[in-house]
Amino acid sequence: MMNRTVYDYTHERIGYGFSEKNPVVIEKETDYILSKVLASFAISFQDKVVGIKVSNGQFTCTAEYLLSPTHKKNLITWLDRVYEVNSPVSDLDFGKWKIDFDTWYYELGGVSIEYIYHDDYLLAASEAADLLGISKVTLRKYVNQGLECQDNNGSHKKIPKHAVELMRDTVYSIRMQMNYQTKKRLEQTPQERLLEINQELTELQLRYGKKTYQEAFEGIAEGDLDDPIDYYRWEALTEEMDEILKIAGNTKGN
Repeated sequence: MMNRTVYDYTHERIGYGFSEKNPVVIEKETDYILSKVLASFAISFQDKVVGIKVSNGQFTCTAEYLLSPTHKKNLITWLDRVYEVNSPVSDLDFGKWKIDFDTWYYELGGVSIEYIYHDDYLLAASEAADLLGISKVTLRKYVNQGLECQDNNGSHKKIPKHAVELMRDTVYSIRMQMNYQTKKRLEQTPQERLLEINQELTELQLRYGKKTYQEAFEGIAEGDLDDPIDYYRWEALTEEMDEILKIAGNTKGN
């Protein structure tokens, strides 16, 4: 995907941009690395991905973010990943690559990204449930919480193979859900999102018979949780609701 000369030159330009605090240089290198990451999906992951659709809008990140240590770390990380990627890639490693890229994409201010997969890379709901050792009812719960799925033109939902692998990884299953919530937040009005959050929180409250996640999981160590997904999901929903209400309050006050 990238030869050593190009890698070294890009690394040097990133270093120069940050040392000179030049957002124009950093923005240019960001665009370049983004294009190389997207090309990797088309070339290195062509056995899984047919194509990717991204919104045409400009990224909304500020000069402050562009010059931040976090962004510098992300640029170097993705430069390394593009340089080092080799086919074939396992479903799990592809899934981690995708989740990490989606997270970065939204951090940059991206609005919409959609993946189109090969038909043979998609599992029927029953197949995914069997592989995870869960019922179809539980699978639907996971889909509602953020397990990646495709509607398959309005018929039965299909699950990408990597999503099943990611559900076995606590860290990445949570990240997958967080990206899903970010996507929904960008697509919905605050009122629509708040209504949906309240519905999901009510389901969790009824399931555990407690008002808050702190009460529901009081005294249980993180490593001893029977279903850590519920814990992190409940926590994330609570924080998102608080943020929406805070923004709404500030808007009303102005």
